[in-house]
Amino acid sequence: MNIDLTETEVIHIMDALDARIEDLSDTLTFGDDPMIQDQIGEMRDLATDLFEAVSRQDDGWGIDAEVNAETQMFNAGVEAREKMKATSRAADRRALNFDSAEVTDRSEAQEHDVWDKPANDPVDW
Repeated sequence: MNIDLTETEVIHIMDALDARIEDLSDTLTFGDDPMIQDQIGEMRDLATDLFEAVSRQDDGWGIDAEVNAETQMFNAGVEAREKMKATSRAADRRALNFDSAEVTDRSEAQEHDVWDKPANDPVDW
């Protein structure tokens, strides 16, 4: 059997189920009746099913929205990393051309060419 209900009507039914479960739970304190325990279990299952049905309505928070949000977050992270790369000191060092004449404020250690053969190289002896 299918019944079309609004979200408000489902919430009212869930509230009524919760109230009935509380009433039945209060009667259990005076004795353990297996029939009452079964009724409580069935009502809890029904309330859970109704809660899931209300929660699964397509209100923009479904699986597609999660995937879309995940993709947006991933893309935002990629863009942020690219921005950081572009404005980092490492980017400046990568862009620095050591052969250009424009750079004149190098230290003595930076001016030293490690590939130059020293004058007192043992190979020349």
